[in-house]
Amino acid sequence: MTIENTKSPVASEPLRRRTRPPRGPKVPKKYLFTGERARLFQAALAEYPNARRDCLSLMRGHLQPGPGDRVLGFGEGSGFFCRAIAEAVGSTGRYVITEPSPELFCYIAQDVLDLPQVFTEITAIEDLEVPPDSFDKAWACGAFHHCSNQTEAVARIFRALKPGGRMVIFDVFTGTPLARHFDTCVARYCSTGHEVKFLSEEFARTLCALAGFDESKVEIVNIPHRLCFSSEWDMGKFILKMHALTRLAANTEEERIAKTIDSLKEHLTVEREGDLWVLHFDQKGLIAVK
Repeated sequence: MTIENTKSPVASEPLRRRTRPPRGPKVPKKYLFTGERARLFQAALAEYPNARRDCLSLMRGHLQPGPGDRVLGFGEGSGFFCRAIAEAVGSTGRYVITEPSPELFCYIAQDVLDLPQVFTEITAIEDLEVPPDSFDKAWACGAFHHCSNQTEAVARIFRALKPGGRMVIFDVFTGTPLARHFDTCVARYCSTGHEVKFLSEEFARTLCALAGFDESKVEIVNIPHRLCFSSEWDMGKFILKMHALTRLAANTEEERIAKTIDSLKEHLTVEREGDLWVLHFDQKGLIAVK
């Protein structure tokens, strides 16, 4: 799918519409965020808007979006980072949001989509077509493990970046506590399952090398991703909804929440910090400069 130019006759301009993609377009079968999965995911974010409050500072620290930047975001249909990135690049920048699921796109705030620097496309990153050397930065958080062709995805990102452009991917890596949580809990109890491809550090570096990145300009960093709640119960309810753990054997939602809390404590670190309950949802960051 090609991002078309809808505002300028210059063919190299990688821009698209600024309207909300309509409900109803056919979603590739490989993509899981549809129906109940998408609804519960968005319900969790809406009910606990401050749970991911640390995430924005982590994004800003590593992506460093600034005025005039052209940023390509993929797997961003939940809209969590969209306002912050759009405001950072400003009206002189360009922010292209791509997402395979039209159902998730429908949750992005309309006033964000109305910003002149924001453009959208319903597509997977491995299918995206943009002119080469079009973007200063490319960004994703927690979406890359859903890519069906990760080699092609990184290759397309590399082509899209300008020389000196920066790719920043936050995601789950194999062998980590978070990967164990997903593989033992989410894959078993999520309404859609969770058959995905988590990166190893070795394969992440290989993907970058195959795409053309200079290996000396590739790094993998720890991302201390914390989710914060006012109670353990809120923590369990948030994760239950965010991961759509509807297959948990229980008679009531309360029982499912309690089982979710037990599973989180088994695989991840839960700490009390003052009045907050903190769930350590640590990821890794793959950062590469073209």
